[in-house]
Amino acid sequence: MKTDKTLLLKTLRNTALATLYIFCVSQIMANGERLFGSEDNHTFAPFAILLLFSLSAAVVGGLIFGQSVYLFFDNKKKESVTAAFYSIGWLALITMIGLFSLAYMK
Repeated sequence: MKTDKTLLLKTLRNTALATLYIFCVSQIMANGERLFGSEDNHTFAPFAILLLFSLSAAVVGGLIFGQSVYLFFDNKKKESVTAAFYSIGWLALITMIGLFSLAYMK
């Protein structure tokens, strides 16, 4: 039972960090014109966006599924699956809270 609670808290921490990272990236994207100027740089802008997208996939993927992968390679396959479901559940809960908050503020 203690291990299950520890796993639940670790996945919550990792999902909260992923949420914070996603929020920071969204702020960069929302304020991009103010931060980087309004001039179109058709050569570098798509490259930078794709780099940011790739970095985001790696960071968020590592935060959401890193605990599961670690447990899997530590031969704790049952805990690995549990951690994956916990992480996905936390992410779904945070997403629903965000969407309900947007609807409420409307």
